[in-house]
Amino acid sequence: MHARQKWCFSTLALFLVVFSVIGFASAEGDPDIHYVPTPQYVVNELLEIAETNKDDIVYDLGCGDGRFVITAAKKYGARGVGIDIDPERIRESQTNAMNAGVADRVKFIEADLFKTDVSRATIVALYLLPQLNLRLRPKLFKELKPGTRIVSHDFDMDDWTPDIAGGLGSSLYYLWILPADVEGTWNVKISPTSGIAHDYQVQLTQKFQELMGRTISRKEEIEISSLKLKGDAISFFLSERINQWKVDMHFKGRVEGDSLSGSVQIEGGPYTGLHTWTAVRN
Repeated sequence: MHARQKWCFSTLALFLVVFSVIGFASAEGDPDIHYVPTPQYVVNELLEIAETNKDDIVYDLGCGDGRFVITAAKKYGARGVGIDIDPERIRESQTNAMNAGVADRVKFIEADLFKTDVSRATIVALYLLPQLNLRLRPKLFKELKPGTRIVSHDFDMDDWTPDIAGGLGSSLYYLWILPADVEGTWNVKISPTSGIAHDYQVQLTQKFQELMGRTISRKEEIEISSLKLKGDAISFFLSERINQWKVDMHFKGRVEGDSLSGSVQIEGGPYTGLHTWTAVRN
């Protein structure tokens, strides 16, 4: 064989190997990635950091042999749904669920994960390539409820900072808690029992779970600090001088659409005490 023919043959062989490992294919319905199982110890860690419990509905998008939802059902009593486009993986998962004695708590669906409704999930598991995570991200924000936990083996979500990140052996793992949408201007009212007679207009800017805030209802801007958003739980600290008193207020509450409500612990002269508060988005 001539040198040029050898080179062409070697290049073609290398291309075919890389193509088969990555698993991309142009045919509709073919897998987007080649199946590689998540080590069981990583599955265990992901379920633990997600604080999995018996009330959870766990979706694994690209479920492989089903080990993630099977472990969630067997160890925590959760319910699970595995999605995979490969019929061989679905058959394997169903067999594994029967052998594990959890076939009544999990089901496996042969489908395109990008076209499957995941709105019932309280935990979503991923082991996809970074570009697929990024492609999937808008769907997760659109369909999932605030507070849903998303876990991923090895691959992150680009500029969405994880709430938890770590490593185990040669594997990386990530957890995100889907944040509520709180961006905008909120009219905050503290209950009359506090003795504080005015409202606060609070403007929040948001990048995923990271918040910045300021008041816009006074001549002097009041400092807002310690803003935290975890799912639909929000908290922040506000301090101002009212009459001769320095008044510190720690707000904690829940997001429900365009409304917030919760309790505020106030320290400062006659205003000291635990009170309620509400807010409406303008």
